[in-house]
Amino acid sequence: MSYTNADGLFVITNNAQGAVRDNGLNAQNGVKTMVFELKDATKLGTSDVNPQPNDAFIPAGAYITKASLVVTTAFTSGGSATLGIGLQQADGTIIDADGIDAAVAVADLAANKAVVCNGALVGGTATVGAANAYMSLVYGTAAFTAGAAKLVIEYIEV
Repeated sequence: MSYTNADGLFVITNNAQGAVRDNGLNAQNGVKTMVFELKDATKLGTSDVNPQPNDAFIPAGAYITKASLVVTTAFTSGGSATLGIGLQQADGTIIDADGIDAAVAVADLAANKAVVCNGALVGGTATVGAANAYMSLVYGTAAFTAGAAKLVIEYIEV
């Protein structure tokens, strides 16, 4: 028999709770966040560096809903540098070289600014694929002489 306790809360007991439903959970937030810190843009190369064993990754099959690059130290370059942000597998195989964002211009990487990423793997119809996805950041056209940022990726793990 259900009752109201001393705190005024209604306590359901026995069969008064109704039928148990198994069509999903709504108490858990399905969106997860990964923050990737780029501490020094001068260390970026023109080609990908294979991930290390303990690097963070986006799980296989995940869907990226949103990505933003938050610049903490202005990026500078002796030329017209661009930043490419993509994903790769643990063995270095490229998933999508610019799937997060392609060729972000150095002029857009000013201190205390954010870049809303718009690559093919962000908010579209594709998932990261069948393998865990590691970050891949490279420069194009010219090297960076300064710069630091945090890449914030929101995704749904399936």
